[in-house]
Amino acid sequence: MSRKICFVSLGATSFFFKNKQITYIGGAELKQVLIGRELTKQGYDISFIIYDIKGERKNDLDKIILIGSFPQTKNLSLVRKAMNLWKSLKKANSEIYIQSGGTPGTVALYCLVTGKRYVKWLASDRNVHLTGVDNKTSLMMKIAMYFDIKFAHLIIAQNTYQKKIIEKKFQKSCVLIKNPVPGQKTKINSKKDKKTVLWVGTIRSIKQPEVFLEVAKKLPEYSFVMIGGSSDTEPDLYDQIKKGTQKIPNLEFLGFIPYHEMKKYYAESCIVVNTSKIEGFPNIFLEAWINYTPVVSLNVDPDEIICKYNLGFHSKTFDKMIQDITTLLRDESLRKKLGKSSADYVKKEHNINNITKNFVSMFEKYFS
Repeated sequence: MSRKICFVSLGATSFFFKNKQITYIGGAELKQVLIGRELTKQGYDISFIIYDIKGERKNDLDKIILIGSFPQTKNLSLVRKAMNLWKSLKKANSEIYIQSGGTPGTVALYCLVTGKRYVKWLASDRNVHLTGVDNKTSLMMKIAMYFDIKFAHLIIAQNTYQKKIIEKKFQKSCVLIKNPVPGQKTKINSKKDKKTVLWVGTIRSIKQPEVFLEVAKKLPEYSFVMIGGSSDTEPDLYDQIKKGTQKIPNLEFLGFIPYHEMKKYYAESCIVVNTSKIEGFPNIFLEAWINYTPVVSLNVDPDEIICKYNLGFHSKTFDKMIQDITTLLRDESLRKKLGKSSADYVKKEHNINNITKNFVSMFEKYFS
């Protein structure tokens, strides 16, 4: 009898359905879908709890069972959402429930009450500090986030920093498993010569999209492209950023782009810029690197791998970021050197086949 595993990933809807109303893709959802798909190949019964939505299902993920919870756009109270999610968890009837991102509290409580196994897959360094994606984190939200960690049977960390905090502060079992990159053959795209600088992310304050606008203003002789959908919690910021980009002639704002259409933007850009205040392990790093594109990051460098493996620059200050971007734009030889080391690093350290084996070993060790 195969093992039943359920991924609770409401925002993963766009990976399963063709629906133009979906304007959000997150790294937490992406990594769960990638691993879920690979685990079906290993004989696991995989289900996903997602937003309840109407649309044409994509054919490449038909071995995964989908369970709707509640509509993303419906204005429901937190209590009602929790009740609907509880019903979906019961319907999944799985042995193990895995959650990365999303509203905390409900899945952990369900597993505690029913005797199921709960695995918390950390989505950001914010998780270990009990802070949400918004500027303010309510007391109830902090309690729910603590509840997730406290009652998890196992926690998956994205980087060494997260693992150390979980083991020291919370004294919980924690394994380090790197984010996966789907297997794909890539090569350097000739259009990188256009010297385009790319920013990708959901438009929310913690990612500081306004900083990218200032970068574009500082370097008017170069082309900049911004890609990102709106956030449920900060929809006004999307409109504000979009309006701001219209005043910058060398910056093109494309809004939301579906995941399956993103590869060409990473491949044709010569630099990917990250301006976030804090992250865990940004998937945009992996998507950039697998396409031979170095990263210039303002604040985020998980386990200092950018510096350690020559994957770009960790600038730390705005002025240094401008300097680092300018250096790469002017030095084609350096761009190619960092681009190659980036692709080599990802293929070795984030190979999805190896990471799937890590998951299988984890299930056997902790849930046999």
